[in-house]
Amino acid sequence: MSIELWASILAGAIVLATPLVIAGIGEGFVERAGRLNLGIEGMMILGAFVAVFVASFAGIVAGLAAAVVTGLVLAALMNLIVYRLGANEIVVGLAITMLGLGLSTYLYQLWVPAGQTNVSVPTAPKVDLGPLTDIPLIGPALFGQSPLVYGALVLAVAAWAVFRFTRFGLQVRAVGSDPVSAALRGVRPRQIGARTLLIGGALAGLAGSVITLGSIGAFSPDITAGRGYIVLAIVIMGRMTPVGIAIGALLFGFLQSFSLLAQATAIQLPSELYQTFPYAVTLIVLVLTSRAALRRHLGRHVRPRASRNQARTLPA
Repeated sequence: MSIELWASILAGAIVLATPLVIAGIGEGFVERAGRLNLGIEGMMILGAFVAVFVASFAGIVAGLAAAVVTGLVLAALMNLIVYRLGANEIVVGLAITMLGLGLSTYLYQLWVPAGQTNVSVPTAPKVDLGPLTDIPLIGPALFGQSPLVYGALVLAVAAWAVFRFTRFGLQVRAVGSDPVSAALRGVRPRQIGARTLLIGGALAGLAGSVITLGSIGAFSPDITAGRGYIVLAIVIMGRMTPVGIAIGALLFGFLQSFSLLAQATAIQLPSELYQTFPYAVTLIVLVLTSRAALRRHLGRHVRPRASRNQARTLPA
């Protein structure tokens, strides 16, 4: 394959990874606090629709803000049902996903009835960094992207700093590791969990808007194509850390970009195989990383116990 094709694959990988990084960082906060948000897919697709709808008459910035608010509303609804009404968090998350998928399709059909031309909006303009963009292979990928891509990088660094240096980050980690001990030290686990879900919902809605306003410029039903569930896998692969999440998102983005553009090369394979390739590799990596994490977890708990048993059998 030519260097131009590899440059296009790398540039496409970063574009495809951006919404996964944004939503993954939000879910990283949620899971660090010991919670689970299975409603990411619904929050993303409803945010994607609202972003296009609002941007069609108020501009891109308003569309992005509306998507964030959409994610916040769905996360607040999830908090209300789980904490106030005592419903199961997993069931509520799946219900939020179905609500987002169904509501976005219904509202879209009301807005653009069958037979009418789909509404298109301008996408975020790309930043031209001059000579840096002309660097072979990496120039267009790293220095010719939209501000949304660089915003995702800033968000990842900010999330790392929050976990590492702030009191809120310490509270999130404490609640996720041992909520009882955290409560004894004055931390409110339910309050921290609710806040992290709001963060996760806002970033999931923003991630959906990045899909539509970042590169496509239009909405269509099922535009997220299961990315909400991919985000869950990436968070597990990345061990809930911003750096790990970013690496996992870039891996999936590269595989998806390669599968899309490799069909134009001499490698003649069925298109269904290309479409399956990113998900299959992600599944394999997820299994391998999960097994490695399990071995480390067992090693930390089994070896000390074994050493204590040996110590008891040693002669005095």
